[in-house]
Amino acid sequence: MNRLLPSSGPPLPAVVLGVDLTIAHHEGLRRSLRSAFGTNTRAINMRIDPGMDLIFLCEATLPGTLPCLTELTRPGISAVWLREARLEWSPDPNYPIGRGTPTLGALDTGSCFLTANNQKVPVAAFSSRQIHTTHIGMELLGQPNLLEFLRADWFTLEVSGTNRRRLTRPLAFTAILSFEVETSPDLPA
Repeated sequence: MNRLLPSSGPPLPAVVLGVDLTIAHHEGLRRSLRSAFGTNTRAINMRIDPGMDLIFLCEATLPGTLPCLTELTRPGISAVWLREARLEWSPDPNYPIGRGTPTLGALDTGSCFLTANNQKVPVAAFSSRQIHTTHIGMELLGQPNLLEFLRADWFTLEVSGTNRRRLTRPLAFTAILSFEVETSPDLPA
């Protein structure tokens, strides 16, 4: 959906937020311990939910005072809309991609959420058709005004979803959100 900015001045620059996240591998969920009944915990967990290792959750709690969000403190800002959301992974040049290397290609589906002031809003999602080894372009979910989320003292960015296969090592990547800033036509920018 295209929005026209008021003609009272030049359009404001996009606000770009880049957040480093890590999906931990899930070995700890299924430790192989003997229970009082002689059955190991891993076997019990496998019977209850064999897909437990295929669920991931990673999040970061961030201050609303980040330098990249300074533009949002100007007077006259009336709305902030998500323009683009993507995930990027950079391979380590010292370790070539090989068997067991965790890449974004290990993911299957996912969603991105912002949480602030006890409110949580889904902002973007991806499915298997958008996943590449080093990047994922996410589809935007509606166009909520995110100004109050990003102006909060603290807000949380969450990426969660499912893997195609169990991760054997942590997967570190960057979530990049680009926002469009809108000013109110009756307030000075």
